[in-house]
Formats: sequence, C-alpha cells, structure tokens
Amino acid sequence: MDLFILGIYLVWDFWAVNKGSWFFDAKQIIGWKLFNQLPIEEILFFVIVPLMTVLTYLALSKLTGWGQTKEGERDLL
Repeated sequence: MDLFILGIYLVWDFWAVNKGSWFFDAKQIIGWKLFNQLPIEEILFFVIVPLMTVLTYLALSKLTGWGQTKEGERDLL
C-alpha cells in the first residue's frame, strides 16, 4: 500500500514537471535524477517525512504517556 501511494505521488510529480508547473533548480539539487527528471531528493522527501512524523509521534507517545489507559479501563478498540 505504501509503495502504491509513493507511486501516485511520483506520477503526479512527473506530470507536473512535464507540464511545466513544477521545476527543480539545478543549483539546489545533487544532480541524481530518476528517469532523468525527478531528483533523488524529491523521492527521499516522500519517504523520510512520513517516517519522521511516525517516529516523532511514537517517541512523544512514549515520553508523555499519550494513548495509555489506566489499569482496569477497557480500550474502545
């Protein structure tokens, strides 16, 4: 499922770049491109940002106790 969503965003990016409504400044990218069009930074963005969001949520849940129920209480799920 995750790869499917990644694929949708990559197709969307390819379309936007081909249409000319989106571009990448050559001075601000490494230069490695997927299919000679999308820079590797764009692909990593779609992988790293959601991963860091989930990891931050899990860390804050652990540190603050969010989502933990008291003993004896039943979780609705």
